[in-house]
Amino acid sequence: MRPETEARVLDAIQALKYTPVKAAQTLRRQRTKTLGVLIPDIVNLYFALLTRGVESYTFGRGFTTLICDSNRTPERESRYFDILLSEGVEGILYVPVGPPDETMMHRLIDRGVRIVGADRRLPGLPTVEAANREASRDLTEHILGLGYRRIGYVAGPENVSTGHDRLAGLLDSLHARGLEPAAVRYGDFTFESGLEHALRILETTDVDVIVTANDLMAFGALRAAEDCGRAVPETLGVAGFDHVPSVPYATFMHAELTTVEVPIHRMGYEAARLLLEGGEDSAQLATQLVRGGTCREQGRRGG
Repeated sequence: MRPETEARVLDAIQALKYTPVKAAQTLRRQRTKTLGVLIPDIVNLYFALLTRGVESYTFGRGFTTLICDSNRTPERESRYFDILLSEGVEGILYVPVGPPDETMMHRLIDRGVRIVGADRRLPGLPTVEAANREASRDLTEHILGLGYRRIGYVAGPENVSTGHDRLAGLLDSLHARGLEPAAVRYGDFTFESGLEHALRILETTDVDVIVTANDLMAFGALRAAEDCGRAVPETLGVAGFDHVPSVPYATFMHAELTTVEVPIHRMGYEAARLLLEGGEDSAQLATQLVRGGTCREQGRRGG
């Protein structure tokens, strides 16, 4: 190729954001039967269970699933989208770390890649999620019904629907009774952020219960309570959201966590079905309140 021709080709590739597709010849002949699953944190058991649900649907139908961990960073998300395009995936099940890149979404759709959201809403795209706001209201009503009033809350990120909706549900219930949370801090759905923010709340605010936007942060709050000498549930209540396995945190789990059970496996299964069968209707899945032993009636605290 002449140098001036090569330069023009490279300029065109850059201008068009061209991504070479390894499976281009296969695509011309038949479907690739390959899907991408892009999740924000593979260490989080929640997303491991969601991915298992996806594979429960796709594997028996002859699809290969490429699992990508964005590690909660938009930069890795963007790189993985390029990789999935190059692999010729037919669709992507996407759990965003924040507001999706609209330019990238249009680019994927223009290339014929179907996108379905799971757990966190994608504006304008079909999504399978839990009824987070309603479930958070139910959990808060349960906590208030036990007699707790000084609630410290560790929220999820404000820029994802799960973080927003779960905080909104808590506030719905409190405001209906003329109450406000004693403290609100924003975590990132990790054990470490639950520990950090719960410690800060316990050091600075008089609370009788700490509620968190997911179970990993609740496990961090339990560790914080232990570090601060607050017995759970005798002197402090703790509640979470998701109902993920607690085995890795058994050293400071002395009772079943009060939480909300999200049908995580089913969510992955239904999102995969929506991805493969088509349709544009989003779905909200019902949840179940888990009345665990980390919260209890305040009259039983002896003061």
